[in-house]
Amino acid sequence: MAVAGLLMQTMTQNHFAAPSTVGTVEAAQLGLLLSLFLFPNPSLFQKMISAFVTSMIFTVLFLRVFRSLKVTENWYLPLIGIVYSGIIGSLAQILAYRFNLVQSLSSWLQGSFAMIQTHQYEWLLLNLLILLVAWRLSSSFTLLSLGRDTSQTLGLDYQAIEKLALILISLTTSVTVITVGALPFIGVIVPNVVRLYSGDHLSRNIGKVATVGAVLVLACDMIARLVIRPYEVSVSLILGILGSASFIYLLWKGRVHA
Repeated sequence: MAVAGLLMQTMTQNHFAAPSTVGTVEAAQLGLLLSLFLFPNPSLFQKMISAFVTSMIFTVLFLRVFRSLKVTENWYLPLIGIVYSGIIGSLAQILAYRFNLVQSLSSWLQGSFAMIQTHQYEWLLLNLLILLVAWRLSSSFTLLSLGRDTSQTLGLDYQAIEKLALILISLTTSVTVITVGALPFIGVIVPNVVRLYSGDHLSRNIGKVATVGAVLVLACDMIARLVIRPYEVSVSLILGILGSASFIYLLWKGRVHA
């Protein structure tokens, strides 16, 4: 999710962009709900396909809406994203209430490793392949941050690379949501923290972002298991507390140049 946030920030030229701020996560959750209607007893693969398709569609729709507004201030993106995510989330809630799937939706909203079973965690290995592809094409993704006109002048197939970035972002989000659940703020905080100390060189930052993101999630999982032993809280709760506090601190220090 941290790498997905880095790719989205590079693609949109906005340091506030992430799957959790543009509705990608909520769209994946909606796709999981839809898979229960489309397939009888859907497999994990069918759930992932449904989540991937919906997250891809709604992310593309958000980007088109946001770009059509032609706003110049970067902080408008999370503001519009909150409204957009709320619309998608409300649609998912309506479907969940209508078909008695509220408990299933709640489990996807709360990120946790406690319920992962055999033949589920293996899907997370797909993120390693996504990481490898992102690192291999890091130079092309970096050119995206220069804008359409400049990148095309330098010989980049802008539309093709942008579509590939969206596919990687949607795949990462879908795999994470179907196995762990929602992990808030990690796609926003980790890339910005790494960027503060390593600059904007994407090929150098991808590995660092992935490592810092993994360590952060592991630390939050340990805290979630220890804070009220023998019970366990969700990882998303700990991430939400630490992530929101870190985000406010970065804004207060004025070090996130969005």
